Amino acid sequence: MNAMAAVHAARRWRPARRPHAVPLKWAWPAYLSAVDQLVYAAEKGYYATQGRLGIPGGPPVTAEQYTDTSNVALAQWTLASLGVFSALMALAAVRPWGGLIPRPLLLLGLWGTAALAAASQVHVVREVLLGSGPAGWSGRAAVQGVVGLCLWLAMAWLFTRRRGQNTTATVQTARGTE
Repeated sequence: MNAMAAVHAARRWRPARRPHAVPLKWAWPAYLSAVDQLVYAAEKGYYATQGRLGIPGGPPVTAEQYTDTSNVALAQWTLASLGVFSALMALAAVRPWGGLIPRPLLLLGLWGTAALAAASQVHVVREVLLGSGPAGWSGRAAVQGVVGLCLWLAMAWLFTRRRGQNTTATVQTARGTE
């Protein structure tokens, strides 16, 4: 690869810089998703401080599951940190500082998270509606999860549709703007 090809390739993968936040009429799913993820992280953090496994609204955890998990608090703190990370990812889709992240990487994170959330939510809804697994799932957990998934999907779709808005940064050189 010659020097000019390398320069053009670097410009193509440079993070997008958005000088302003996305208008609220397009950004509200991201803000609500971030709040939803922070609530999830707080619930997991609460369970971690108590040294408990489980999901709020989920079935009771058996003693066997505690023996399978070597460090309960670490497992719950890890899940809480993933909730905080996904809240930051949701905000990065609509805030100006999110333009520092390359768009393909953020799209991969948004849609990858959507796929994982959809897979787990199918399981929860199936357990609530059919009751084929352990008893104890509440309808509130299923509704909260479905609403959170729908918000996340709306946010990811809106971010994907905004592909033409300031996706490349302008470069100031001695010869002018390139």
